[in-house]
Amino acid sequence: MKNKLEALETYRAFAALMIAALHFELDTPIVDHALARGTFVHFFFTLSGFVIYYNYHDQFLNFFELKKFIKKRFLRLFPLHLFFLIIFLSIEILRYFAELNFGISSATEPFEKNNFYAFVSNLLLLQTFLDQNTFNGPSWSISAEFYTYILFGLMVFYRIKVIFFLIILIVILIFRQFYGPEFGPQTTYFSFIDCIYCFLIGSIFCELYFKIKKFDFYKNFTNTLVILSILLVLFSIFDFEGKERYLRPFFFGILILFSSNLDKKTLLGKIICNNFFVFLGKISYSIYLSHVFIFWSVTQILQIIFNVGTYVDPNTGIKKLDIDIFYSSILAIILYILTILFSILTYKLIEKKFYR
Repeated sequence: MKNKLEALETYRAFAALMIAALHFELDTPIVDHALARGTFVHFFFTLSGFVIYYNYHDQFLNFFELKKFIKKRFLRLFPLHLFFLIIFLSIEILRYFAELNFGISSATEPFEKNNFYAFVSNLLLLQTFLDQNTFNGPSWSISAEFYTYILFGLMVFYRIKVIFFLIILIVILIFRQFYGPEFGPQTTYFSFIDCIYCFLIGSIFCELYFKIKKFDFYKNFTNTLVILSILLVLFSIFDFEGKERYLRPFFFGILILFSSNLDKKTLLGKIICNNFFVFLGKISYSIYLSHVFIFWSVTQILQIIFNVGTYVDPNTGIKKLDIDIFYSSILAIILYILTILFSILTYKLIEKKFYR
């Protein structure tokens, strides 16, 4: 395994926190802002393509190494996913008995969406192909990534060159332009296709990184290029609509490309590669999978024990806690703290244990 690119760990942490903000349904600018978007899932896909290509593009000399790669990817993703799948199954069972014995009902019937078929699909990492997100909603992307890893492993095993990556990318782009919903967090096979699309973009930018990382221009203007790339990414997130969204992963790739050369010798490098941010990047997978559970748990405690009321947002149709902006802000901070603390535990007790 090659050395970690610390700036990318920080970006991974930021993306996980923004996805958490998207799911923390509170009326506060701490989480209700323009950057709380599902597009950061595609940033994850692009980043994965870059990092996996960075570490494995020159490996898989035999079938044993290919099996080892797939097993390692499986152990990286599945144990934590299974842990939360069991938790959300337990929640569904509790909802069923609460309604049966105490008449406590919720917006949806127990096992209406999270049924046996959905459970088996999640258990087999096939949930990305379902027509709705079930159990731990964000885990759909884990399914898409796992099968993209397998596809990547086969492509490298059969010595498929980057030019073929580009051809596949163009075919996907043409297909997505004319068929299916617009580019964005999706369900069914479109979510898998979009994952492959972003992953290949990340892989191509990693190959470009190998080509240009020794150039003096790349070395001497890293900080400037990173700042410009961040501005481009923000522009693509805020301004791109419709078919323009297909360009976002390219801007993600540009940012990753130039940030890969950052180190702590410069002010920008010290900020982005800060040890705390890098650590959050290490536990970002746990943050990504745990934040919905943390939010659900806290809101249930507030409603059942502290009798906090709820209302339906007329703009989104989503049920929210009926608390003012001050208490929403305090709660958002508490949710982030609890998510990080819980993620440290799951990282140490599950992720590291099974991955090793």
